[in-house]
Amino acid sequence: MKIYNPNKSVLEAARERVSMIFDNFKDISVSISSGKDSTVLYWLFLQEAIKRDRKITAFFQDQEAEYQNSIDLMKIMMVHPNVIPAWYQVPIYLTNATSYSDCFLYAWGEGEDWIRLKDSRAIHEVKEAYPKRFYEFFKWYEKLNPDAAYIVGIRAEEGVIRYRAVTKYAGWKGLKWSTVDDGIKKFYPIYDWSVTDVWKFIYDYDIPYNKIYDLMYLDNYSIYSQMRVSNLIHEKSYKCLVSLPKYEPETYDKLCIRLKGIATASRYASEKLVFSNKKLPKHYKTWEEFRNFLLSNIPSAEHRETFRKRFEKQEKTERMYQAQVGQLLINDYENSRSFDTKKTERVQKEKEKWMEIL
Repeated sequence: MKIYNPNKSVLEAARERVSMIFDNFKDISVSISSGKDSTVLYWLFLQEAIKRDRKITAFFQDQEAEYQNSIDLMKIMMVHPNVIPAWYQVPIYLTNATSYSDCFLYAWGEGEDWIRLKDSRAIHEVKEAYPKRFYEFFKWYEKLNPDAAYIVGIRAEEGVIRYRAVTKYAGWKGLKWSTVDDGIKKFYPIYDWSVTDVWKFIYDYDIPYNKIYDLMYLDNYSIYSQMRVSNLIHEKSYKCLVSLPKYEPETYDKLCIRLKGIATASRYASEKLVFSNKKLPKHYKTWEEFRNFLLSNIPSAEHRETFRKRFEKQEKTERMYQAQVGQLLINDYENSRSFDTKKTERVQKEKEKWMEIL
Protein backbone atom coordinates (compact mmCIF):
# COMPACT_ATOMS: atom_id res chain seq x y z
CA MET A 1 0.00 0.00 0.00
CA LYS A 2 1.02 3.62 -0.29
CA ILE A 3 2.26 5.09 2.97
CA TYR A 4 2.62 8.86 3.09
CA ASN A 5 5.31 10.36 5.30
CA PRO A 6 4.52 13.98 6.21
CA ASN A 7 8.02 14.44 7.64
CA LYS A 8 9.94 13.59 4.48
CA SER A 9 9.66 14.76 0.88
CA VAL A 10 10.14 12.45 -2.10
CA LEU A 11 13.38 14.32 -2.84
CA GLU A 12 14.73 13.61 0.64
CA ALA A 13 13.73 9.96 0.31
CA ALA A 14 15.38 9.72 -3.11
CA ARG A 15 18.61 11.27 -1.83
CA GLU A 16 18.69 8.69 0.98
CA ARG A 17 18.28 5.90 -1.59
CA VAL A 18 21.01 7.37 -3.79
CA SER A 19 23.36 7.63 -0.81
CA MET A 20 22.65 4.02 0.17
CA ILE A 21 23.51 2.84 -3.35
CA PHE A 22 26.81 4.76 -3.26
CA ASP A 23 27.59 3.20 0.13
CA ASN A 24 27.14 -0.32 -1.21
CA PHE A 25 28.32 -0.24 -4.81
CA LYS A 26 31.61 0.74 -6.36
CA ASP A 27 30.21 0.92 -9.90
CA ILE A 28 26.96 2.69 -10.68
CA SER A 29 25.41 2.90 -14.15
CA VAL A 30 22.52 5.29 -14.79
CA SER A 31 20.39 4.62 -17.88
CA ILE A 32 19.52 7.86 -19.66
CA SER A 33 17.31 8.49 -22.66
CA SER A 34 16.99 12.31 -22.74
CA GLY A 35 13.54 11.92 -21.16
CA LYS A 36 12.62 13.95 -18.09
CA ASP A 37 12.71 11.03 -15.61
CA SER A 38 16.14 9.72 -16.55
CA THR A 39 17.44 13.31 -16.66
CA VAL A 40 16.39 13.86 -13.06
CA LEU A 41 17.88 10.51 -12.08
CA TYR A 42 21.18 11.40 -13.75
CA TRP A 43 21.45 14.68 -11.82
CA LEU A 44 20.54 13.10 -8.48
CA PHE A 45 23.40 10.63 -8.88
CA LEU A 46 25.77 13.20 -10.34
CA GLN A 47 25.23 15.52 -7.37
CA GLU A 48 26.08 12.68 -4.99
CA ALA A 49 29.09 11.66 -7.10
CA ILE A 50 30.46 15.22 -6.96
CA LYS A 51 29.99 15.32 -3.20
CA ARG A 52 31.92 12.05 -2.78
CA ASP A 53 34.47 12.78 -5.53
CA ARG A 54 33.39 9.66 -7.41
CA LYS A 55 32.23 8.85 -10.91
CA ILE A 56 29.09 7.36 -12.38
CA THR A 57 28.55 5.72 -15.76
CA ALA A 58 25.93 7.28 -18.03
CA PHE A 59 24.50 4.64 -20.38
CA PHE A 60 22.71 5.74 -23.57
CA GLN A 61 21.72 3.41 -26.40
CA ASP A 62 21.65 5.78 -29.37
CA GLN A 63 19.02 4.53 -31.84
CA GLU A 64 20.00 7.01 -34.59
CA ALA A 65 16.33 7.95 -35.21
CA GLU A 66 16.35 10.36 -32.29
CA TYR A 67 15.35 13.98 -31.81
CA GLN A 68 18.28 16.31 -32.39
CA ASN A 69 17.33 17.93 -29.09
CA SER A 70 17.94 14.56 -27.42
CA ILE A 71 21.43 14.40 -28.88
CA ASP A 72 22.13 18.00 -27.85
CA LEU A 73 21.26 17.05 -24.27
CA MET A 74 23.51 13.97 -24.44
CA LYS A 75 26.41 16.19 -25.44
CA ILE A 76 25.93 18.10 -22.19
CA MET A 77 25.46 15.08 -19.94
CA MET A 78 28.32 12.99 -21.28
CA VAL A 79 31.15 15.53 -20.82
CA HIS A 80 30.99 16.09 -17.05
CA PRO A 81 34.28 15.13 -15.34
CA ASN A 82 32.41 12.90 -12.87
CA VAL A 83 30.76 10.93 -15.68
CA ILE A 84 32.07 7.92 -17.58
CA PRO A 85 30.25 8.03 -20.94
CA ALA A 86 28.74 4.78 -22.19
CA TRP A 87 27.14 6.32 -25.28
CA TYR A 88 26.73 3.44 -27.72
CA GLN A 89 26.48 4.18 -31.43
CA VAL A 90 26.90 0.64 -32.73
CA PRO A 91 24.94 -1.24 -35.42
CA ILE A 92 21.57 -2.42 -34.17
CA TYR A 93 18.25 -3.35 -35.78
CA LEU A 94 15.17 -1.34 -34.76
CA THR A 95 11.56 -2.02 -35.73
CA ASN A 96 10.11 0.56 -38.13
CA ALA A 97 6.40 0.84 -37.34
CA THR A 98 5.74 3.06 -40.35
CA SER A 99 6.51 0.74 -43.27
CA TYR A 100 6.16 -2.81 -44.54
CA SER A 101 8.98 -2.43 -47.08
CA ASP A 102 11.55 -0.94 -44.70
CA CYS A 103 10.59 -3.11 -41.74
CA PHE A 104 13.75 -2.32 -39.82
CA LEU A 105 16.15 0.53 -39.38
CA TYR A 106 19.70 -0.81 -39.32
CA ALA A 107 20.88 1.98 -37.06
CA TRP A 108 24.57 2.86 -37.45
CA GLY A 109 24.98 -0.02 -39.90
CA GLU A 110 28.15 -0.09 -41.96
CA GLY A 111 27.56 1.37 -45.40
CA GLU A 112 24.26 2.96 -44.32
CA ASP A 113 23.53 6.63 -44.93
CA TRP A 114 23.10 7.71 -41.31
CA ILE A 115 20.81 10.52 -40.23
CA ARG A 116 23.77 12.23 -38.54
CA LEU A 117 27.46 11.69 -37.94
CA LYS A 118 28.65 9.71 -34.97
CA ASP A 119 29.77 11.68 -31.92
CA SER A 120 33.43 11.63 -30.95
CA ARG A 121 32.53 10.81 -27.33
CA ALA A 122 30.48 7.76 -28.24
CA ILE A 123 31.47 4.10 -28.49
CA HIS A 124 31.49 3.27 -32.20
CA GLU A 125 32.55 -0.35 -32.19
CA VAL A 126 32.15 -3.46 -30.06
CA LYS A 127 34.73 -6.05 -31.05
CA GLU A 128 33.08 -9.00 -29.35
CA ALA A 129 29.78 -10.51 -30.45
CA TYR A 130 26.74 -8.69 -29.11
CA PRO A 131 22.96 -8.88 -29.73
CA LYS A 132 21.82 -6.43 -32.39
CA ARG A 133 18.37 -5.84 -30.95
CA PHE A 134 17.42 -3.10 -28.52
CA TYR A 135 16.25 -4.93 -25.38
CA GLU A 136 18.74 -7.76 -25.76
CA PHE A 137 21.52 -5.17 -26.01
CA PHE A 138 20.52 -3.81 -22.60
CA LYS A 139 20.85 -7.27 -21.05
CA TRP A 140 24.22 -7.77 -22.74
CA TYR A 141 25.47 -4.43 -21.43
CA GLU A 142 24.39 -5.20 -17.87
CA LYS A 143 26.22 -8.52 -17.90
CA LEU A 144 29.48 -6.71 -18.69
CA ASN A 145 29.62 -5.78 -15.01
CA PRO A 146 27.25 -7.95 -12.91
CA ASP A 147 28.52 -6.37 -9.68
CA ALA A 148 27.36 -2.88 -10.62
CA ALA A 149 24.16 -1.12 -9.59
CA TYR A 150 21.96 -0.30 -12.58
CA ILE A 151 19.69 2.70 -12.15
CA VAL A 152 16.42 3.07 -14.07
CA GLY A 153 13.91 5.94 -14.10
CA ILE A 154 10.66 4.03 -13.65
CA ARG A 155 7.89 5.82 -11.75
CA ALA A 156 4.89 4.03 -10.25
CA GLU A 157 2.57 6.92 -11.10
CA GLU A 158 2.82 6.05 -14.80
CA GLY A 159 0.48 3.08 -14.38
CA VAL A 160 -0.71 0.29 -12.13
CA ILE A 161 1.50 -2.23 -13.92
CA ARG A 162 4.63 -0.19 -13.21
CA TYR A 163 3.44 0.36 -9.64
CA ARG A 164 3.27 -3.39 -9.16
CA ALA A 165 6.57 -3.94 -10.97
CA VAL A 166 8.57 -1.83 -8.55
CA THR A 167 6.75 -2.69 -5.33
CA LYS A 168 5.27 -6.19 -5.46
CA TYR A 169 8.45 -8.23 -4.95
CA ALA A 170 11.38 -7.40 -2.75
CA GLY A 171 14.65 -7.13 -4.67
CA TRP A 172 18.18 -6.46 -3.44
CA LYS A 173 18.35 -6.99 0.34
CA GLY A 174 14.57 -6.83 0.56
CA LEU A 175 14.20 -3.38 -1.01
CA LYS A 176 10.85 -3.09 -2.79
CA TRP A 177 12.14 -0.38 -5.13
CA SER A 178 14.70 -2.74 -6.61
CA THR A 179 14.83 -6.00 -8.54
CA VAL A 180 17.38 -8.76 -9.00
CA ASP A 181 17.20 -10.70 -12.24
CA ASP A 182 19.83 -13.29 -13.10
CA GLY A 183 22.20 -11.58 -10.67
CA ILE A 184 21.71 -8.11 -12.19
CA LYS A 185 20.68 -5.54 -9.59
CA LYS A 186 18.41 -2.71 -10.69
CA PHE A 187 17.18 0.22 -8.63
CA TYR A 188 14.32 2.69 -9.10
CA PRO A 189 15.08 5.59 -6.70
CA ILE A 190 12.35 7.94 -7.99
CA TYR A 191 9.62 5.31 -8.23
CA ASP A 192 7.34 7.30 -5.90
CA TRP A 193 7.74 10.66 -7.64
CA SER A 194 4.88 12.37 -9.44
CA VAL A 195 5.31 14.14 -12.75
CA THR A 196 5.09 17.46 -10.90
CA ASP A 197 7.91 16.35 -8.58
CA VAL A 198 10.04 15.70 -11.65
CA TRP A 199 9.44 19.11 -13.19
CA LYS A 200 9.88 20.90 -9.83
CA PHE A 201 13.32 19.33 -9.43
CA ILE A 202 14.28 20.42 -12.96
CA TYR A 203 13.10 23.96 -12.19
CA ASP A 204 14.58 24.24 -8.68
CA TYR A 205 18.05 23.11 -9.77
CA ASP A 206 17.90 24.74 -13.21
CA ILE A 207 19.17 21.58 -14.89
CA PRO A 208 19.32 21.15 -18.69
CA TYR A 209 16.44 19.16 -20.14
CA ASN A 210 15.10 18.15 -23.54
CA LYS A 211 13.55 21.24 -25.16
CA ILE A 212 11.11 19.08 -27.11
CA TYR A 213 9.03 19.14 -23.92
CA ASP A 214 8.62 22.91 -24.26
CA LEU A 215 7.32 22.53 -27.80
CA MET A 216 4.92 19.79 -26.72
CA TYR A 217 3.68 21.96 -23.86
CA LEU A 218 2.98 24.83 -26.25
CA ASP A 219 0.95 22.39 -28.37
CA ASN A 220 -1.17 21.47 -25.32
CA TYR A 221 0.22 17.94 -24.91
CA SER A 222 -0.79 16.45 -21.58
CA ILE A 223 2.13 16.29 -19.13
CA TYR A 224 0.64 13.09 -17.75
CA SER A 225 0.21 10.91 -20.81
CA GLN A 226 1.23 12.51 -24.10
CA MET A 227 4.74 13.87 -23.63
CA ARG A 228 7.00 11.06 -24.80
CA VAL A 229 10.58 11.60 -25.92
CA SER A 230 11.87 8.42 -27.51
CA ASN A 231 12.90 6.67 -30.69
CA LEU A 232 10.96 8.33 -33.52
CA ILE A 233 9.86 5.15 -35.32
CA HIS A 234 9.06 2.75 -32.50
CA GLU A 235 5.60 1.13 -32.42
CA LYS A 236 4.88 2.90 -29.12
CA SER A 237 6.11 6.36 -30.13
CA TYR A 238 5.71 6.78 -33.90
CA LYS A 239 2.86 9.29 -33.39
CA CYS A 240 5.51 11.88 -32.57
CA LEU A 241 6.14 12.00 -36.34
CA VAL A 242 2.99 14.13 -36.67
CA SER A 243 4.75 17.01 -34.91
CA LEU A 244 8.31 16.30 -36.04
CA PRO A 245 8.16 18.45 -39.24
CA LYS A 246 7.25 21.45 -37.07
CA TYR A 247 9.59 20.74 -34.16
CA GLU A 248 12.67 19.61 -36.08
CA PRO A 249 12.22 20.00 -39.85
CA GLU A 250 15.84 19.04 -40.61
CA THR A 251 15.52 15.82 -38.61
CA TYR A 252 12.26 15.07 -40.41
CA ASP A 253 13.82 15.57 -43.85
CA LYS A 254 16.77 13.31 -43.01
CA LEU A 255 14.46 10.64 -41.61
CA CYS A 256 12.33 10.69 -44.78
CA ILE A 257 15.47 10.06 -46.84
CA ARG A 258 16.63 7.32 -44.46
CA LEU A 259 13.40 5.28 -44.27
CA LYS A 260 10.16 4.65 -46.12
CA GLY A 261 6.83 5.30 -44.43
CA ILE A 262 7.88 8.40 -42.50
CA ALA A 263 5.90 10.93 -44.56
CA THR A 264 2.78 8.73 -44.47
CA ALA A 265 2.99 8.32 -40.70
CA SER A 266 3.58 12.03 -40.26
CA ARG A 267 0.39 12.78 -42.16
CA TYR A 268 -1.89 10.05 -40.87
CA ALA A 269 -0.61 8.80 -37.49
CA SER A 270 -3.09 10.97 -35.61
CA GLU A 271 -6.08 9.79 -37.67
CA LYS A 272 -8.29 6.91 -36.56
CA LEU A 273 -8.45 4.74 -39.66
CA VAL A 274 -4.83 4.48 -40.77
CA PHE A 275 -2.76 3.35 -37.78
CA SER A 276 -5.57 2.77 -35.29
CA ASN A 277 -7.83 -0.23 -34.68
CA LYS A 278 -10.43 1.69 -32.69
CA LYS A 279 -13.05 1.72 -35.46
CA LEU A 280 -13.80 -0.96 -38.04
CA PRO A 281 -13.74 0.43 -41.62
CA LYS A 282 -17.23 0.44 -43.14
CA HIS A 283 -16.11 -1.79 -46.05
CA TYR A 284 -15.69 -4.76 -43.68
CA LYS A 285 -18.34 -6.57 -41.68
CA THR A 286 -16.05 -8.08 -39.03
CA TRP A 287 -12.59 -7.51 -37.54
CA GLU A 288 -11.66 -11.00 -38.73
CA GLU A 289 -12.39 -10.02 -42.32
CA PHE A 290 -10.32 -6.85 -42.02
CA ARG A 291 -7.47 -8.75 -40.36
CA ASN A 292 -7.41 -11.32 -43.15
CA PHE A 293 -7.24 -8.56 -45.75
CA LEU A 294 -4.27 -6.89 -44.04
CA LEU A 295 -2.51 -10.20 -43.47
CA SER A 296 -2.83 -11.29 -47.10
CA ASN A 297 -1.33 -8.01 -48.33
CA ILE A 298 1.90 -7.97 -46.33
CA PRO A 299 4.65 -7.65 -48.97
CA SER A 300 7.17 -9.81 -47.12
CA ALA A 301 6.31 -13.51 -47.21
CA GLU A 302 8.53 -14.09 -44.18
CA HIS A 303 6.75 -11.46 -42.11
CA ARG A 304 3.36 -12.63 -43.31
CA GLU A 305 4.14 -16.16 -42.12
CA THR A 306 5.41 -14.86 -38.76
CA PHE A 307 2.12 -13.04 -38.13
CA ARG A 308 0.10 -16.02 -39.34
CA LYS A 309 1.80 -18.49 -36.99
CA ARG A 310 1.39 -16.09 -34.06
CA PHE A 311 -2.32 -15.57 -34.75
CA GLU A 312 -2.99 -19.30 -35.06
CA LYS A 313 -2.04 -19.74 -31.40
CA GLN A 314 -4.34 -16.98 -30.17
CA GLU A 315 -8.04 -16.87 -29.34
CA LYS A 316 -10.57 -16.89 -32.15
CA THR A 317 -12.66 -13.93 -31.00
CA GLU A 318 -13.55 -10.57 -32.51
CA ARG A 319 -11.75 -8.82 -29.68
CA MET A 320 -8.57 -10.69 -30.49
CA TYR A 321 -8.97 -10.07 -34.23
CA GLN A 322 -9.26 -6.36 -33.46
CA ALA A 323 -6.03 -6.50 -31.46
CA GLN A 324 -4.32 -8.35 -34.31
CA VAL A 325 -5.41 -5.61 -36.70
CA GLY A 326 -3.69 -3.13 -34.43
CA GLN A 327 -0.45 -5.09 -34.68
CA LEU A 328 -0.70 -5.39 -38.45
CA LEU A 329 -1.35 -1.68 -38.96
CA ILE A 330 1.93 -0.77 -37.24
CA ASN A 331 3.86 -3.78 -38.53
CA ASP A 332 4.46 -5.13 -35.01
CA TYR A 333 6.67 -7.93 -36.26
CA GLU A 334 8.20 -8.52 -32.82
CA ASN A 335 4.93 -8.70 -30.89
CA SER A 336 5.90 -5.68 -28.77
CA ARG A 337 2.26 -4.71 -28.36
CA SER A 338 1.08 -8.17 -27.47
CA PHE A 339 -2.54 -8.65 -26.44
CA ASP A 340 -3.87 -11.33 -24.14
CA THR A 341 -7.60 -11.01 -23.48
CA LYS A 342 -7.45 -13.09 -20.30
CA LYS A 343 -4.51 -11.09 -19.03
CA THR A 344 -6.31 -7.86 -19.92
CA GLU A 345 -9.31 -8.93 -17.87
CA ARG A 346 -7.06 -9.79 -14.91
CA VAL A 347 -5.28 -6.44 -15.16
CA GLN A 348 -8.60 -4.60 -15.31
CA LYS A 349 -9.82 -6.37 -12.16
CA GLU A 350 -6.49 -5.63 -10.47
CA LYS A 351 -6.77 -1.97 -11.50
CA GLU A 352 -10.31 -1.74 -10.12
CA LYS A 353 -9.15 -3.24 -6.83
CA TRP A 354 -6.26 -0.78 -6.53
CA MET A 355 -8.45 2.19 -7.44
CA GLU A 356 -10.86 1.17 -4.70
CA ILE A 357 -8.02 0.97 -2.17
CA LEU A 358 -6.42 4.24 -3.28
